[in-house]
Order: sequence, then C-alpha cells, then structure tokens
Amino acid sequence: MDASKIKLIIWDLDETFWNGTISEQKVAPVKQACDLVLLSSKKGIVNSICSKNDEKPCIDKLKEWDLDKYFVFNSINWEPKGQRIKDTVESMNLRPCNVLFIDDNKLNLEEAKFFCPDIMTMLPDKIGELYAAVSMLDKNDEKLSRLESYKVLEKKNKIKKSIGSNEEFLRQSNIHVDFHSDCAEHIDRLHELIFRANQLNFTKVRSTKDELKALFEDKNAKCEYITAYDKYGEYGIVGFYAVKDNALVHFLFSCRTLGMGIEQYTYEKIGCPELDVVGDVSVKIGKNEPTVTWINQDNVKTDNEFEDIKNTGFKVLIKGPCDLNQIFSFIKNEDIFECEFTYVSREKQSLGVAIEGMNHTSQIVNAYSITGEETAEICKLPICDSQMYSDSIYKNKYGMIFISILTDANLGVYRNKNNGAVFAFGEYIYPLTDKAMWKKYINKEVYTANCDFKEKDLQKIAGEYEFLGRLTPKQTAENLRFIYEHIKPDTELVILLGCEREYKDNKLEAWVNRHNDHKEYNAAVRKEFDGCKNVTLFDVNEYITSDDDFNDSVNHYKKRVYYLMAQKFTEMINAHANADVAKQTSKAKLAYLTLKQKIKKIVKPNG
Repeated sequence: MDASKIKLIIWDLDETFWNGTISEQKVAPVKQACDLVLLSSKKGIVNSICSKNDEKPCIDKLKEWDLDKYFVFNSINWEPKGQRIKDTVESMNLRPCNVLFIDDNKLNLEEAKFFCPDIMTMLPDKIGELYAAVSMLDKNDEKLSRLESYKVLEKKNKIKKSIGSNEEFLRQSNIHVDFHSDCAEHIDRLHELIFRANQLNFTKVRSTKDELKALFEDKNAKCEYITAYDKYGEYGIVGFYAVKDNALVHFLFSCRTLGMGIEQYTYEKIGCPELDVVGDVSVKIGKNEPTVTWINQDNVKTDNEFEDIKNTGFKVLIKGPCDLNQIFSFIKNEDIFECEFTYVSREKQSLGVAIEGMNHTSQIVNAYSITGEETAEICKLPICDSQMYSDSIYKNKYGMIFISILTDANLGVYRNKNNGAVFAFGEYIYPLTDKAMWKKYINKEVYTANCDFKEKDLQKIAGEYEFLGRLTPKQTAENLRFIYEHIKPDTELVILLGCEREYKDNKLEAWVNRHNDHKEYNAAVRKEFDGCKNVTLFDVNEYITSDDDFNDSVNHYKKRVYYLMAQKFTEMINAHANADVAKQTSKAKLAYLTLKQKIKKIVKPNG
C-alpha cells in the first residue's frame, strides 16, 4: 500500500478503533489507532467513520477522548456499509483510489470493494505499519487546514440538502474567487497541488520545483494561483494555471471546489486559451459550456438572505465590545437601536483613548449608583471619561438588551480607595498599580488603549486605586444577575457567551488559554440563569465550527460568522416583536371583555 496516495481514512469503530463494543458500554481506545488519527491529520490526511452503531454514544465516547473534532462526514447507523462508504467518498469529492477503509470484518471490506472497486482496505492488525508509513510522508499540515476545509464542505452539504436546485444553492453561497501572481512565494503548496490533483488536473503535467521556478520566471508565461471563499468558509489556494503562447501548460484545481463552477469561471476569466485535456477529469469545461454567473457577485439577492427587522414598537439596546459592533453592522432598520460600543474619548483629559470599560459588568453595575462626584474623580485619570458610566440600561425602557461578557475575561478592575468606585482597563496581567509594569506602559510595550502614559499618571493610579485583578466567573455571573434584576421588567436580556474553541495562532501572553477561561465564565453564567424568565444565552460556539472561522483572535471572527449571527439576532428581535404584539392584543382583548361585562351589569343589573 502506497501511503502517499491516501487522502481519506474511513474507520470502523468496534474492535477496530477501540477494543470492545460500544453497545455493551465497555470500550477502550486502541492507542495506535488514536495516534494514527492525530498523525495523519497533521499530514493532510482526513479521517471519517463508517460504523454500525447508534451515533450518540459513539460521538460521546470520542468527545470524552477529545478526538471527535478529527473526524468528518461520519456515517454511524445500522445500514449496510458499502453504499454508505460510496456516498461518503462522493460527498467529499474524492476518488476511491485515494481512500483507505479499515475494518476488523473481512466481509465489510469486500462489501466496500464491491461498491468502490478501487478503494484500499486494511485489517486493524496493520495499523502499526501504516503509522510508520504515514510518519515518513514529506507532508506537513500542522494547522489542520485540510481537515478544516472538509468541515466547511460538510457544513455546506448539510445546507445544500435543504435548498431546491443546485444553482440556487451556489447563488446563495456567495462564492468569491481571487487571482494572485506571487506564485514563487507559494511554490511548495503549488507543487503539492500539482502532484495531488487528479480529477481536476486537466493537463496532468507534473512539474518539479525547479521546472516551476523556471516557469514563474519565464516572461512569456503567465502564472497565477486561485483562492476562494464563500459564506461557509475560506478554502485557501484551490487552483493554479500557467499559460504560454495562448496554451495552458497547467490548469488544475483542488477536489474541494468540485461542483462550485470555479474551473469554468477561471477558464472564461483568462480568455479561454487552448487546452489539451489529458486523461479523465470530473468536470467538462470549454468555450461552449454554460457561463458561470454566480461567482464574484456581491449583490446577488437570494431567498436565504435574512429578513428585515419589523416595526417592533420597542427599542433595542446593544451594549458591548467589537463582537456586538460587528454583528450589528449587518442588521438593517437602525432606528430601533441604541448602541453603546467601545469608543474613542473626546474629552480633554483622555482625548483619543479607547474606552472599553463601559461595557464591563463591574462598571455597568457601578453605573447604577455612582455619583457625579465619584465620576468626576475618576475622570481625572487619562484613561477615563464621563460617558463610561452610562445608566441608560436602567433608566430607559427597552424591549431587548444585548450584552457581551468578553471584556470581563480580559480587563483588570481597579477600585478607588476612598469612595469605592471602580473602572476596568487593560489586560489584567499587567496591573497599572505595579511599578514593575510602568515602563511597559510608558513605552507602549503592552496594550495602552492609545493613552500616552506618563509616570505621574501611573503614580496617581497606584496611590489612589487598588488593583482587584480580573473578575472571577462567579463575580461576572453575579454582576449579570444584578443587571437583570435592575433593568425594566419584561425586558428580554440576551447575553453573548465567549468562544470555547482554541485560537491556535495566539501570540499574546494575556490571551493564552482564553478559550478555557471562556468555558469557566460561560458555565457560571449558565448556572446563574438556568430557568430564568426573559433571559437568552447566545452561544457563539454554535457558529465557530473550525479554525478558519477566526480572524485574528479568539474574540474576532470572519465576516461570514458575524453575518450568520446577525441572521439569528434578526430572527430573535422579530420573534420578540411578534410575542409582544400577541401580548398587547391579549391585554386589549381582556380589557374589552372586562369593559363589556361592566356595561352589561349596568344595563341589566339583575341579568
């Protein structure tokens, strides 16, 4: 078996991936199998499951071992395996010759071969040999980008089934394609693509790296690689072409884009040069093929586009940092919103400083009772201003209030030694009151919110304020409870939870393991509001399904993620508006019936 040909490993579970039978609730992991899944994923090989079992206990067991995230396109049910394996291979746009099926039952292996004659099969006793072969592969995908791209494809396939025609699905996917000429900088990826691509490799020319370098430097040749993204995910480099003397030397694409129309779109985009197709390909392209009209169309109106906000009859307060700001940038009908986002101070003492603390739960709680005198005292600091204790959340009547807990997991909290007023500022691991940190703030080696700190500023803070550290999850939950109990009755409070998925590219000391911090904060908030009326916990983790959903931190996501969240927010606001109308109608009806009864008694006192 040639391990270099494997793109997908499909696993049986009972007596293969684990010892024992899950239905008997007695299983133990096979170490070599688990190790192979981890290793192969980092070598760009994807893993899937085909098992005769009930799905939930199997997935729960994999979650227990923290391995569920390494599998995609799983098929766990009691149907025969052969057809299911064929369906998996086709859904993933792969060829059977690049797929390995591992099962302890020889009959299942033969059944797989019947449905997929070119598939590779193996008994579990060869897993050790396969591990050794995979470890020798000259491939590296430490970021698991190939696995993540198949997670995007899996998500798309599920949505596609609910949409009528294929073209309708493609149009609502908002597919975008970009062309790049800096090929030399990506020669390793392009060389890999040239050798891995088969079903969408139209010329089958397998150039060496030296030959590619020469081609990139050839002034008579035009070389570009193609990247793609849609509203479900980003696919990275998905294609490459090289044209010389109006003839294509290379024209190839990743199988992950199969069915998106990118091949025909690219061919038309580059002017339909001469193309001599070599061998079998999965897509037919040419001058006479239908034109692709759904790619790079920003303004395509689709049935899947989310609805406008209705005339709610109530105001909505949006209170939070950049996450809420990004979400509401997509939502229409701005008239119903009052927004309190992170802002830049315009007051003299703190001109140009970013004010984040106003949406920290400690300051929101403090805003309920802080006096003008206490606010004036805090405003003597160059990082504070008079707007950061807005009490509109308590004073004004809102139908809904959206609030985020992200700043609680980040900012340090400081309390005035005389009056007890608090403010939140900066990354909590760098206390402003710690003299050892002052040089970092003065030299802007740490986050300063754009404040030009002087030593006298830091001396004042250290002398007049005590550092309380970062809020504990319990304190955040208690603060939210205070807010909930002091806003106007019948207001729907929507609390955004933190992301629990690790952002692997983090470079900031204060953000190490922030996803685990979020787990603790989320758990505390869930416990505090379990069963509470008029409280909705918005779980962002339902939208962060892959590493590719992150932008530049665990708190910052790609636009498509915020778009999907905005869809849900719109639905929530409209649903609340409908419920409010129903409630008002019910009250009016009750008042009418009561009045009718009173009139009846007046007209017919003895009736």
